[in-house]
Amino acid sequence: MIRPVLRVAWYRFRATLRHRWGGYLAVVLLVGLVGGVAMGSVTAARRTQSSFSVFLARTNPSDLSVPTFGAGANGSASVNYSATLTKEIANLPGVRHVEAWINVNAAPLRPDGAPIIDHLAQIYSAASVDGLYFNQDRVAVTQGRMANPGRPDEFVMTAGAAHLLGLHVGETVPYGFFTNEQTSLPGIGTPSVQPYRRIDAKLVGLVVLSGEVVQDQVDRFPALVLFTPAFAKEVLADSARGAGGVTYYGLQLDHGSSDVAGVERALTRLLPRGTEYDFHTTAPVEAKVGQVVRPVAIALGAFGAIAALAVLLIAGQVVSRQLRTASEDLTVLRALGADPAVIAADGLFGVIGAVVLGSLLAVAVAVALSPLSPLGPVRPVYPSSGLAFDWLVLGLGSVVLIGGIGSMAVALAYREAPHRVARRSRLAPARTSKVTRVIISMGLPAPGAVGVRLALEPGERRSAVPVRSALLGAVLAVAMVVAALTFGSGLQTLISRPALYGWNWNYMLNASNNVPPQALALLNRDHDIAAWTGA
Repeated sequence: MIRPVLRVAWYRFRATLRHRWGGYLAVVLLVGLVGGVAMGSVTAARRTQSSFSVFLARTNPSDLSVPTFGAGANGSASVNYSATLTKEIANLPGVRHVEAWINVNAAPLRPDGAPIIDHLAQIYSAASVDGLYFNQDRVAVTQGRMANPGRPDEFVMTAGAAHLLGLHVGETVPYGFFTNEQTSLPGIGTPSVQPYRRIDAKLVGLVVLSGEVVQDQVDRFPALVLFTPAFAKEVLADSARGAGGVTYYGLQLDHGSSDVAGVERALTRLLPRGTEYDFHTTAPVEAKVGQVVRPVAIALGAFGAIAALAVLLIAGQVVSRQLRTASEDLTVLRALGADPAVIAADGLFGVIGAVVLGSLLAVAVAVALSPLSPLGPVRPVYPSSGLAFDWLVLGLGSVVLIGGIGSMAVALAYREAPHRVARRSRLAPARTSKVTRVIISMGLPAPGAVGVRLALEPGERRSAVPVRSALLGAVLAVAMVVAALTFGSGLQTLISRPALYGWNWNYMLNASNNVPPQALALLNRDHDIAAWTGA
């Protein structure tokens, strides 16, 4: 039974292709382009939502970060990096690996040897001891390249630091390094205080730290200048004056965040008396970025769903029109004795083939659009910006397109069979519009009445048009445009006026010690400020 039906359908397809190819091409392009945009949008939504997790995994992240501040006999910062302490931290239960960087008192030099300290408080200079920020918590290079860990005369910095210092990638910068005591001298910033060490270091790249992908304005500083492990080795060789008193540890734990509490307690007992410390975990950063990119992902997913619905509705109309154009041929086939299966297959053979080709084109379009994602703040540092194959979306999207449009085509072919059309014509009155009848009864002139009838009545057979679905589509399109513009305007109003979401201050000043009363009085003289202190 099936073989004769397919043989007749194949013969009819070849015989009528010259007349029907335009309709088939319309189906292929419609399904391929609009369906490809739908699958591409959903792929972009998934890629955007997971973008930071993918980026973070490529950085070989720490589970726990611990900056420590040493205290000298007079309360000033002193060198507190200890290889022995680092080994003891690595041997704590639950700790899998530890790396560190140290703070150095560094500043670019003027020709007379005086350090440029105008923005020193806004810049943090660090030297990686054993690869932190190079192989663990790897920074993302946004311009240039990463510094060679084995070269002491190369360094990188964040874009904020480069802006403050007025430096550019490829520039060789004379850098001076000072002891803690020198930074406290009255003459610092003049030629009278000369650095204990000078190097001509080349700025080879601008970088972004994983924790700085999404930042509030108050968290953008201090910016970072990063020197290599080779330079840190030279600094630690002169440990009596080389470092600035801060050591930053990155810890990778055996069981991730579940080990954080226990490691924090053990580390607190291990650190020397008088050491100040702080704990930071990766999980809150990941959650913060997730909240930022989620609205973009939801918007992309919603757009993809709307595009998918649109392609199903519009393709259904195109398929219906394509089948109706062959109604006279189907009547002839019926008169010649063709059974319902042959009649249905006559129109379906080419339509289903066009839907399949269109679905393959949609997959290609979705893959071609994938380099445009992810969107949002992670895009500049995303590790893979090439073609992406989201097989879940591509597979389900193809099934929805082929299955959905194919099912509509089968239902329409069944409905448009000549004997069923004739039966409906006998049983159902001619379709007219109630709105048309009311308008004509009001005495509308003949041209106006004809125009209203053409606009609102679907017609019959070859002249039939999908009036109701077209009107519904137009209404939905206008509603979507209005909703998008309204939402965009409201969002822009919200983000441009921080006071609307509780941010009713302009600047945050964070001090490690209590602000003296006289300083508060001086600030309050010209500004409206509020302060918080904690024990």
